[in-house]
Amino acid sequence: MTLSNLNSKLTRRLASFAGIAMLVAAMGGTWSRSAVAAPQVPPQAVTKPAATAPQPGDEPDEAPAKKSNHKQVTGKLNLNTANEEQLMLLPTVGASKAERIIAWRQKNGGFKRTADLRRVKGFGYKTFKKLEAFLDIKGDTTLAAK
Repeated sequence: MTLSNLNSKLTRRLASFAGIAMLVAAMGGTWSRSAVAAPQVPPQAVTKPAATAPQPGDEPDEAPAKKSNHKQVTGKLNLNTANEEQLMLLPTVGASKAERIIAWRQKNGGFKRTADLRRVKGFGYKTFKKLEAFLDIKGDTTLAAK
């Protein structure tokens, strides 16, 4: 190997290292694992929603009422005799879930225990636990909205 070949190889390697060093310096020491960094939003671009003016009769100490997506019901629902409208009174149960309950009931000859509801698509452990207090497999359906 001649001295000129060794010199050109050394020059190429030094150029590569110099390029990497310049890239690191340009980044300012900030590293990110994602290929695309999230855009920086300047503080003046962030807007806050305007507060509403108090209305006459509003109590300043009064906490806002909580909105609940859950249906408020009392009583029991017989899984083996309830119709679609009665099933839809249950929290988290709409028309499609009610239809699936009825179809499962017809296919399998009824529910042997309330936990069999978990065999119906859309009724996992958490959903069953929310509904368990309202479910029964015998007796009349007494479920009603509060």
